[in-house]
Amino acid sequence: MSDNNMDDLLAQLKNEFEPKQQATPKENKAQPPQSTSKASMEEMLSQLREELESGRSRPNRKPSKAPTPVKSNQNMRNSAKYRERLNALIDADYQKQAEKREAKLAEIKRQEEARIAEQKRRQQELIEAQKREELRERRRKEALKEKAAQWLKNLNPRSEEGKWFEEFSYSYEDKLQAATDYLEAMRETGL
Repeated sequence: MSDNNMDDLLAQLKNEFEPKQQATPKENKAQPPQSTSKASMEEMLSQLREELESGRSRPNRKPSKAPTPVKSNQNMRNSAKYRERLNALIDADYQKQAEKREAKLAEIKRQEEARIAEQKRRQQELIEAQKREELRERRRKEALKEKAAQWLKNLNPRSEEGKWFEEFSYSYEDKLQAATDYLEAMRETGL
């Protein structure tokens, strides 16, 4: 709450709870009010100062008039009730704002957790797809190896293809690997 708002509230409280001073003849102005003694006025002023210096109030930045003493205990109680209501409204508003902030933070956190969970799910799907692909490739190579072993068994070393394969396989460590590569190349070219 700004200092100007606090000043306005104090002015409203004064207007609401202080009796209106009416224009009186000059002889009445010189006489102090009969209902309030000087000691009680000093006491009320000190109470008001204490309330202003408490944690609920902010000090004014610009000098203001000294508050006019409150005329009765009833006005003092009404003033205190008004401040309590005002403080309750301020506290309720602050609580609502805090709840809104907490709800927004909870929503952001929930969305972030959902995003992370989705990211982990996608990553797991990719890993599983990669494993399936690797398994499929491994099975294909095993099947090709079996086919190459069968092809080597049926290959006639004296045939033209057998002689050609003999020369081809010199650069390989074993003939099964050479046969596998040869059959793979044949499959890729569609022969």
